Amino acid sequence: MLQLIVYKYIRNEKLVKLYTCPSFYKRLALYSYHSMKLPGVEQMNKNKRLKLIVMLLVTLFFGIVLGPVANATSEEPVTEKEESEQKSVDDLQWSEWQQSHTMEVEVTTVYDYKTDGTLKITETYSGIGLKSKFKENELTRSQTFPVSDGKEIALSTKSDSLKLKPGDKKEFVTQKSVVITTSNDPFEWWNSSSLASISYPQWTFSKITSGQNTYYVVADPINLIWKQKSLKTVKNTILKKKWIDNPVEYTHYISYPNGNWVAGDGMADNKYRLLGGYHLRLWKLPNGNVVSNAHHDDSVLIIPGHQVDGYENAETKVAKFFGTGSKSYWLDNVYYSKYYKAYNDGSAKLF
Repeated sequence: MLQLIVYKYIRNEKLVKLYTCPSFYKRLALYSYHSMKLPGVEQMNKNKRLKLIVMLLVTLFFGIVLGPVANATSEEPVTEKEESEQKSVDDLQWSEWQQSHTMEVEVTTVYDYKTDGTLKITETYSGIGLKSKFKENELTRSQTFPVSDGKEIALSTKSDSLKLKPGDKKEFVTQKSVVITTSNDPFEWWNSSSLASISYPQWTFSKITSGQNTYYVVADPINLIWKQKSLKTVKNTILKKKWIDNPVEYTHYISYPNGNWVAGDGMADNKYRLLGGYHLRLWKLPNGNVVSNAHHDDSVLIIPGHQVDGYENAETKVAKFFGTGSKSYWLDNVYYSKYYKAYNDGSAKLF
């Protein structure tokens, strides 16, 4: 049986079998071959027989060759717009700003276990970079957690553990790289060169101070977005899942176009999360959208204390509260946390 198969190169990469010759063309080819034996045709002269065969073969050729071409030209290519719809920020613009605001600092962390059963964790930044750029010797922030009323507590590190009694203090010194800025020098995400119609902030910032001077340090990636939703609606959905409002937390901020640094509205699955837990902060943006930095924290008693150990798991958990209608929006904020290497994939779930 005669069988014709058509192949085509796709994007100069791979030879792909498009289709086998349809039965109509098989019959046509077979007819041209067997027509020599039909009684009527045998009476034709040689030239007429040749002309008939040529016509049949030409018809066969155009049916096979031009058919795939027509099909190929009817395919809808992915347009440049479709490929870039998820893009929301200018990679270069953020990278340049980040590089110009990055410095190495020495971090002194003090664990102060007070006699009232609270544990105060104080972080102090120091270093040549702070002094040369901001004329500051030290920047400080702290947070207090209720841990145990008058009982001994155990702190653990990656390689060791230690015990603290009420009244004890313990100090640890480390080095790290931070992205830090002043209140009047934010990254202007609202002015970033955008291929999408709306821009979103990529990061939250934590506050650190020196006397009356306030500075902001890049903290967590944004990983959840609700388009044109009220903050109240988003919070009510999360509260129905037995989370609580206003947990104990380090306050994070996002800069707004009017020059203000706006504090996040915190929610968590537990008020203190002494042994770890899920936590997020919410912001209502001037454009009417709500964003969040969902994450999972480790235990307060694991030095350096209350660090993020997961982003993707928290993003997925909170997204499930809102059903299955989410999409992905690329924010280009891929991130590995310093201590646990907690991973954020650079995209936010969009509702």
